[in-house]
Formats: sequence, structure tokens, C-alpha cells
Amino acid sequence: MKFERLNLNRREVLKAAAAVGVTSSLGLSGCSDAEQAQQVPVLQGAIGKDGRRVPPWSNWSGNQASEPNERLVPRDTDELSAMITKAKQGIRLVGAGHSFSPLVPTNESLMSLAYFNGIGHIDKASKQFEVAANTFLASAGEPLWQAGLSLMNMPDINTQTFGGAIATSTHGTGAGFGSMSTTVTGMSLVNGQGELVHCSAEENSELFQAARNNIGALGAVTSMKMQAQDKYYLQETSWMMDLQEGLEQAEALRDKHRHFELYALPHADYILGITLDAVDEQALTQPLASSGDAYETFKTLSKVVDVVPFMKRFIINTGASTVTKEVRSGRNYEVFGNVRDIRFNEMEYSVPAEYGVKCLAEILDTIRKQNINVIFPMEVRYIKGDDIWLSPFYQRDSCAISCHNFHDKDYKKYFAAIEPIFLKYDGRPHWGKIHTLTAKEQSARYPMFDEFLKVRAAMDPRGLFANAHIKSVLGLS
Repeated sequence: MKFERLNLNRREVLKAAAAVGVTSSLGLSGCSDAEQAQQVPVLQGAIGKDGRRVPPWSNWSGNQASEPNERLVPRDTDELSAMITKAKQGIRLVGAGHSFSPLVPTNESLMSLAYFNGIGHIDKASKQFEVAANTFLASAGEPLWQAGLSLMNMPDINTQTFGGAIATSTHGTGAGFGSMSTTVTGMSLVNGQGELVHCSAEENSELFQAARNNIGALGAVTSMKMQAQDKYYLQETSWMMDLQEGLEQAEALRDKHRHFELYALPHADYILGITLDAVDEQALTQPLASSGDAYETFKTLSKVVDVVPFMKRFIINTGASTVTKEVRSGRNYEVFGNVRDIRFNEMEYSVPAEYGVKCLAEILDTIRKQNINVIFPMEVRYIKGDDIWLSPFYQRDSCAISCHNFHDKDYKKYFAAIEPIFLKYDGRPHWGKIHTLTAKEQSARYPMFDEFLKVRAAMDPRGLFANAHIKSVLGLS
């Protein structure tokens, strides 16, 4: 989301504060050390087998942390296989640390595939390319572009690794586009017995259906083959609408544009619409401007609201009313990606597409009625259904609603209030986002849940790749 390109900068959002006598003299312009503190206790690190302290681990937002007693960094597939074969304790794989659920934390072995990096062979004829698992999404755009290709779609955070993104069905938006996992045409992974296994729709097809949303439970994915398309430019149009107007037009806008998403503002009477459509190079508008994290604006606004909470709705509406329509364009990978310097925690559920608007309206109404202390925008995106066993989009077109709060704000009351709404509309949680569901609830949402468990048992008979969270969501003993 690019609010800073829509004239909703810190000066604009503080206009409302000025109207009630709140100014920067209250220290609203920066983040204190206390606000940057992690939500989990500061960890010292466990003592490893060699008597040295092993660095602790925490995720990007700081809501997950652990003290592994060993860190493993294999340099190649042979070393990776040997490490897994010799393992006497559990192993969890770590990528960029952008999961908010406890997928990674372990007090046993933490493994990074940092050396498994880079874009491999690019086949221009089939428009497919090979990519190592620990390659960041942001690094794929330029080499593909030089080969005349581009990813079909991207999420708005491109600092994730391909391995992590595929493991959790990470997605962008667009009714005609599935998650990134749907563009995988082949995978290679080392299983719990140290064996290198390959899979595709034609080879080890059941493993392929499980591995494209594997939550790190099948082994260590080393590389993937991905389907791309001819390179293309995008034009992004962003504008603020009246809330009711936005809700009424959402499905029509979804069907009209290549990509469409909404940003709903809690306690406000406005909603932001963003469309992205392919354009010819000759139709490009002004060049893209580099910018910081748009959520910094809302961080500042949040501090204002903390001082005068009774003015919450007035302040947010005043800030939103300053937004003007903005159009920008460029290479697709430049338009998709956003800088994320301001940390947050997130819950995301995907509901059947036809329930998306109704579910969002009920969440906004609940926030307002319960006066929940949150101003962080909610992101609403549309995703095409797929056939991947543990994908939140399995056999249904979906609307994903993402709810956030700043990393130094308590998100638990907020998420506890809205999770029942998601469940009411048959929601499935994003595997990498905060949720409270266990195996009993998850199995009821995935028709192929038991089949995934059979593949997992065959791939990892020793249970090496299962931490406490994996055991909980999969029902493992």
C-alpha cells in the first residue's frame, strides 16, 4: 500500500491533531526504544554441544522467538542430506522470518538454506525457470526481465524467500490468479531420511500436491521450477472512496481489473481502492519514486490517537479525506513490491469469494461497536481457487482479509474479537499468520488433510520436521 504516494503523509494526518491542539511537541514524530521492544522475552541463547552459546532466533515482527541448541547451514545438497541423515533431534527450516505463526520456533536444530540461493536455468521457450529455495522474491524480477519474462503475480511484500512463500501459499491479488504455489511446476526436496526427491504433476504427483503448501513438514525444499509469462508493465490506480460505495463496487472492480484490492480503515467512513492493469510501454506515466514504508504514516497517526482516543474517528476521517487519486506505472515487479520498515503482527483468513464483502463489513462493524483500539488498515484481496491439498484456496475462489496491528501494540484482543467472524464465514487461516486453530478444526476445512498426513509420514517417518506448532495443527503425537 502506497499511502505516501497518495498525499497521505505525516503532515496530512497531523492536520487533524492540530485541530485539537496535539502537536509534535508531544513526541509524535518517532518511535521510542520501548515501542521497538519485542513482544517476547529477551533470549540469551542456548549453550550448544561445543560449549558455545548459540544465537537465539526471532521472526521479523518479534512475536515469535526461540533458543535453538544448534544452527545448521549446509553448503550443498550432499551436506544437507548428511545433516538430516545424522540428525538425532528435530530440525526446523528458517527463511526470511516473515511468518507470524509459530512455524519456525524450536529449541533443537534450526536450519538455514542460505547457500541455496539464486535463479538457475531460464527456459524462454516454456517460460519456466529454476530457483533455489532461499532466493528472495525481490531478486527474481530483474534476471527474468532480461530474459523477457516475469512472474505472473506477486505479493506486496517481496522480502520473502521462494521456499517460505510456497510453503504457505503466499499470494497477491487478482481473481484470475492463484497463489504463488500454483505457478510451481516441479520441486526438489530432501526428505527426513536424507534422500533427494523430485516431484511434479507427472512424477510423484501426490507428493507434488502436498509439497506446494508443505509448512516445512515434509523435508527441506532445495529448489523449484516455476511457470512465468512474457514480461509486462503495470499501471496502478489508487483512490479513496466512501466506505459504502467501496463495499458495493468491490466485486465489480474485482471482475473488471487484472488486480484489485481494498484497504479498509478501521473507525473510518472511507476505504482505499487499488487496481493494477497491464499496459504497453508507450502508456507508462511518471517513473516510480522510491519511498519508505507507507505504514509509518499510520504509526504516527496511531500515536496521535493514543493521546486523544475520543477523537479517533474524526482524526482518521480527516486524514483519509486528504487523499487524492494517484496513477503510477512501471515494470511489474517494481509496482508489486512495497517497503516494510514498520513492523506489525497479522491475522489472515480466506473466505469464499462471495462472502468477502459481507465478512469485511461485519469485521468493521465489530471494531466500531467494541471500540477496539486499532487504526491499522485491513488488506482485502481476491485469489483464484486451486487443487493444492493444504492451500487455503483449495477448490474455491477466495477473498483473503488481512488484519494487522503494530508490533508493539497488543493484537490479542483485536484478533480474538474477529476470528469468530472469519469462522462464521467458513474461513481458512493463512498457515503463516496468527490463528488459534488446531488439527481438529483444520482437518474439517481441508478435504485432503488425511492424504497430506500420509505423505508426511512417508517423507518424514522419524518426525524430524515437526515442532510443537506443527504437531498441534497436524494432530501429530
